[in-house]
Amino acid sequence: MANLKAGTSSSFNASLAWYMEDAMQKEWQAVRNHRLPDDDRGAEDRRIMFAAIAQGVLRFLYDHRADLRSTEEIPQGSGHHRHTLDFTITETR
Repeated sequence: MANLKAGTSSSFNASLAWYMEDAMQKEWQAVRNHRLPDDDRGAEDRRIMFAAIAQGVLRFLYDHRADLRSTEEIPQGSGHHRHTLDFTITETR
């Protein structure tokens, strides 16, 4: 079972919020040709925002996991191939 980490402003590394921050930095660099500052109040506000969004997205997916198509059997020759999705979430408030 996968354990998906939403992230918080105080526990950011290897979280969905960190990936959002990383993508924002890359897009900003590509469009504006310079990096976003990472040592000012704006960076802290951005991390809080990404953590809140990540927590909301993962909480929504977790609360609606029964609505997600999580198992699918695919015929393969004489047998079947099966994929199953299951996850938990950590670090939400």
